[in-house]
Amino acid sequence: VFEDAVWAEVYAACCCDAREAPSVESARAFRDALLAQNSDRKPLRLSLRGLRIGPTTVSCLGLQLKDRLYTWLDLTENMLGDHSALSLRSLIRALPNLRHLHVAGNLITAEGAQELAEELETNSTLEVFALGGVADAGQHGRVFRPNAIGAEGLRPLVAALARNPRPALISLNLCQTSLGPEAGRHLATFLQHDRTLQNLDISCNPLLSEGVCALLAQCSRLRILDIADTGCRGELVHPQLASLLQRTSSLTRLSLAHNPIEIRPLRRITRGVVACKSLVSLSLEGTSMGTEGITILVDALLAAPVQSLTELNVSNNSLSQLEAATALSHFIAKYTTLQILRLGQNALGDAGVLELAEALRPQNCPECSLQFLDLSRCRVGMAGAGHLMSCLAESDTLRVLRLGDNFLDDSLDMTLIDQLTSVHELQLAGNRLSHASLQHVAQITARNRHRTRDEEPSTLRSEVHRLLFQEAKLGKAREQVDRDEAEVARCQSATEAAQQQLQNLRQEERESQRQLSNRIEMEEIELSDRREMLENFKQRLTNASDGYAQRQQELRERLKGRERALTDLQVRADEAEFHFDRRRTEHPEEVENIKGRTVAAVEEAAHLKEQANNMRQQLKNYKEKTLIDFKP
Repeated sequence: VFEDAVWAEVYAACCCDAREAPSVESARAFRDALLAQNSDRKPLRLSLRGLRIGPTTVSCLGLQLKDRLYTWLDLTENMLGDHSALSLRSLIRALPNLRHLHVAGNLITAEGAQELAEELETNSTLEVFALGGVADAGQHGRVFRPNAIGAEGLRPLVAALARNPRPALISLNLCQTSLGPEAGRHLATFLQHDRTLQNLDISCNPLLSEGVCALLAQCSRLRILDIADTGCRGELVHPQLASLLQRTSSLTRLSLAHNPIEIRPLRRITRGVVACKSLVSLSLEGTSMGTEGITILVDALLAAPVQSLTELNVSNNSLSQLEAATALSHFIAKYTTLQILRLGQNALGDAGVLELAEALRPQNCPECSLQFLDLSRCRVGMAGAGHLMSCLAESDTLRVLRLGDNFLDDSLDMTLIDQLTSVHELQLAGNRLSHASLQHVAQITARNRHRTRDEEPSTLRSEVHRLLFQEAKLGKAREQVDRDEAEVARCQSATEAAQQQLQNLRQEERESQRQLSNRIEMEEIELSDRREMLENFKQRLTNASDGYAQRQQELRERLKGRERALTDLQVRADEAEFHFDRRRTEHPEEVENIKGRTVAAVEEAAHLKEQANNMRQQLKNYKEKTLIDFKP
């Protein structure tokens, strides 16, 4: 079944991932799907979309395709999941020239994103990384199995990209990856310092106005920005969006689709669009602008000093009134740079298409350069389509016309289609047209393509020679631009380094001032305490001085009293000394007198004792004599 044994191994690994037994029928189906997605004209591209590839198959691809020169790898809508993250890292390393990697619709969550972040931190070749979004999906990039990494998974991704010393990533697709308002702040922080990323798609995520406002402030260096269907409202984001459009000089494509924009915010956004000279593509699909909104937009764009838009999408905006069609016809006729105009899902009807058709007639508007016109689902009937094609028969600029899902049937005059000699694609699917009519239309468009291919070579040769000369000049100019950009980059690096040093110096100065203020405050507090202590000390010293003076006065009075007492004592001592001296002289005489009196007293006492004894004896004798008892 397989000419290359590599794909036989890959098919076997797919069967292992899908848990089904290999068979000849499934092998042929796998081979046919592989051949349908990969063309020999693009040998460096490998598309493996929707083949039920899982971890085992990714590991097998890493082994079988090692060192091959593929630059494009598409693994969209498979069964990778978080378990394939390590194998996917090995596959990226196995392809040294890989520039584009698409892994949308694989149920990768924050855990898998953290694993892939480690690879992005060191990778220096990957330029396009698509975690979400499918180009041919039915509803603006929505997939059936989205990678819900959320803000938790986005944080390590952008942190790894910021740490990469040699980043090469210029396009990041995060469509429908469950990013909330916090993710907008993470992306803003990353874009503030990043100088490489140019294309950012965050459509179909619930960022809301909060996340979008945080992001828009740092998007001035982007070339492509898609914030479609993010839940933001014009009345909340229009200041940041208008500011971005006025200051950016690199933004070329902007999508605001499926976000409601009111009339007042639309006026300011339109002024920003007019001021942005680099913008070439603007999508306002499904923004509920209505007839008044399209009139405001057209008037502002036609009044712009420089016309730069080449593509405008205002599909699904309820443009059903004739005034809207009139405004659009004026825009087509007078806006000379417009090449692609999408008006699908607006009920313009035959009356509106008649207005548009007149603007496409070369006699009326010779400067019209429109090449692509989408009028799908616009309720166009036979009258409107017939008049449109009769006008286009005279135009040689329009290449693509889409009239799908309208009110056309087999009564449509095929001769009108035959007259469309410049239309290369006419899409009429979804109408009540027979298969034969559709086949005839396909033949006419094929004839036109072949005629253009045959008639234009000679013209193109001269144009090629002219362009080759211009290319040589352009190459020199680009070299000069590269040198200038390198010089600007060096100057920017030096400026950023100086700004960083200035910021550090200011921070150090603020820290020094803060410390000095703290020290001054502490010293002021200490000085206040010391002043208070000094006042207390002075008060105590005053009190002590007063007490000392009072005590001194008291002591003086006491001293005077003691001196008086001492004087009295001295007088009394003198008197006592005088008395003592006198007594010392008089005392011996008195002693002698006392001794004499004592002897006399002793003698007198002896005499009296003797008398007493005599009297006792006499009394005793009387007692005995008289027998009288003298006892009481």
